[in-house]
Amino acid sequence: MEDVKCNGCHLKCDSFKFLTKDELELIEANRSTVVFRKGEKIIRQGSIFKEMVSFNQGLAKIHIEGTGGKDLLLGIISSSEIIGGPGLFHDKRYSFSLTALTTSRICLIDSEIFMQVFKTNYLFAESFLREFSRRYNDFFQRFLSLTQKQMHGRMADALLFMADSVFNADSFDLPLSRQELGEFAGMSKESVCRILKEFKDEKLINTNGQKIDILKKDLLCRILEAI
Repeated sequence: MEDVKCNGCHLKCDSFKFLTKDELELIEANRSTVVFRKGEKIIRQGSIFKEMVSFNQGLAKIHIEGTGGKDLLLGIISSSEIIGGPGLFHDKRYSFSLTALTTSRICLIDSEIFMQVFKTNYLFAESFLREFSRRYNDFFQRFLSLTQKQMHGRMADALLFMADSVFNADSFDLPLSRQELGEFAGMSKESVCRILKEFKDEKLINTNGQKIDILKKDLLCRILEAI
């Protein structure tokens, strides 16, 4: 795909609409476009924070790498989002990993240049912090679900998140393996397979490989809301 300059790009995140022409040109001069294949690490947890990730196309997972190969999957990133993290303001290290779930096209923006614009453009900074806060609020809700919901509620939460926050559709191709879905819902791969089968037998959903069709969304919502 041909690389498009920042001024004419329709895939840049909403916060960039607050940048002046000169600011966009400054970012343009200090960014690079990279394509990552499925499974490739875009950000590695613990590495030095050098670049902001402006997501153009594709899907990626935000996850915390635990011990023993066990990860906690926090969310899914799609197009027109910008990813930084507390390391931008704190210890200059990434506190999570970001791994491509599909072929993904991103722009890497020098973090020092990003901060230069952040400090001089109030509207841009406010918009970025609003999105930053929304994402971390989503993380807190994810932790709440993992600690207070039964497994069926956590699985309903994961499926509804995919439908409403990632695909905006009740039928979608799940970008996660059963193992990754377990990391997102806080359960084993075996429990994922069992509960998906139960949901299918109860005709709440239909599954065909990675294809998920939500048939009774209202009932999934009730399962999610139950303690």
